[in-house]
Amino acid sequence: MKINFQLLTILFVILISSCNNSDTVTDIGSSIQPGNDKILVNQYQFDIVSENYPVEYMYSQPDSFLLGTFYDETYGSIHADILAQVEYPRNYTYPENNQPDSIKLIMYYNKYFGDKHSPMHVNVYEMNKSTFNYLTPYKSNLDPNDYVDMSNSSLLIGDKTFTAVNSSGSSDSTYVAIKLSNEFLQRFSNIESDTYSSDSTFFNFFKGLYITTDFSSASMLYVRKIDLKYYHSYTYVTKSSTDQDSTVTVNLATIFSANGWVRQVNRFLHPDKNDVINKLESQPDQIHYISSPANIYTRIKLPINEMYKQMDKDGLRLNLNNAKIRVDIDKISKDDYAQPIPSNILLIKESALNRFFTGKELPSDTCAILSSFSYATNSTTDETDYFYSFDIAGLMAHEFDQIKNNTAAAQDSINFVLVPVRLTINSNNSITEVSQQFLLNSVTICGGKHSKKPIKANIVSSYF
Repeated sequence: MKINFQLLTILFVILISSCNNSDTVTDIGSSIQPGNDKILVNQYQFDIVSENYPVEYMYSQPDSFLLGTFYDETYGSIHADILAQVEYPRNYTYPENNQPDSIKLIMYYNKYFGDKHSPMHVNVYEMNKSTFNYLTPYKSNLDPNDYVDMSNSSLLIGDKTFTAVNSSGSSDSTYVAIKLSNEFLQRFSNIESDTYSSDSTFFNFFKGLYITTDFSSASMLYVRKIDLKYYHSYTYVTKSSTDQDSTVTVNLATIFSANGWVRQVNRFLHPDKNDVINKLESQPDQIHYISSPANIYTRIKLPINEMYKQMDKDGLRLNLNNAKIRVDIDKISKDDYAQPIPSNILLIKESALNRFFTGKELPSDTCAILSSFSYATNSTTDETDYFYSFDIAGLMAHEFDQIKNNTAAAQDSINFVLVPVRLTINSNNSITEVSQQFLLNSVTICGGKHSKKPIKANIVSSYF
């Protein structure tokens, strides 16, 4: 017998609108076909267990960098510094009579975070122990002592104290220039002729820079570009119009950029992370933090086997019409130095966390599900609710198949992590890359035991 699917759709919408939000499984099925064509529609709601998830490190190849130290009363302290290789001018040779003038580290930035008048002191070291392999993923909590002999004072090649608004000495304040030592300048002016012939020869000559700060806890630079500029000149003699010898000086600047052709690592430390978590867990109501970079995320547990047992009905085919996990934001901070709320959160299986980001995978409905910051008017309170909503229908269908077929991959429960992410989108509005957020982002969310807005899995299914 043919089924009128237009009629089914209308009746299904009417049935869904009558659903309630009780904590028990509710049978809202209705016979809309005679005989064996009965369709049953059910609504389910499942509790979600949640907990804080301290992040020790992350992997990333950032297109910009954090530099500085910032303290937030809620999310704690972050210290960020930079280790960077620079690209060299391949097969370049300096002109005869080349004369060195100076060498400077120039950091360009469009934004800063925190107190623009807070002084920042930057130290620049030359990496002398080791350098990076371009294809190797590096952790954000790496130890600078593996790359720099900090006891060797000659490796401190430059420093400067400045504030975010006057670093360049001009009104735009978009860069800071640090003049490096004369000893370092002489190294670049006396290089061997083959230094720029290959990666191995150049990185053996110059392994990279370690850029760090040693005071200020109120400002953070968002560095978008780093250049090492070697200023030099040469002269040559020419004849004037009167046939007199004339000496001409040509000024040059050779640029060594920290760009995508070489490796950089943004290092992040959160020295008081444990104190922040202890304070968080002493709150009267269950809340969690999602704070980047590499600070605190949230772990949730999906009781997939329990869900299957409650939803499976012998002899009937299960169809997941709607299945979502909603995570409500506890509050929106309006402080002067409130960190931005993550625009995008990834719900990802904990077991796939490192593999996903090191392998540059994209979201899939069986492993990693993306959600964007959303808001809606609460019909009960007439207030605005802010939340993230994750569509888990595809994931549940996949896991239910594993359980039904008794495969080795079947699990009683699955741990997920809520991770703030950055998206790269092409001209067709398609996501081409997902990376962990490496800029300051934070949000406070309601946990699974929150008294007013607990995390829940809400499912609507139909049976044929």
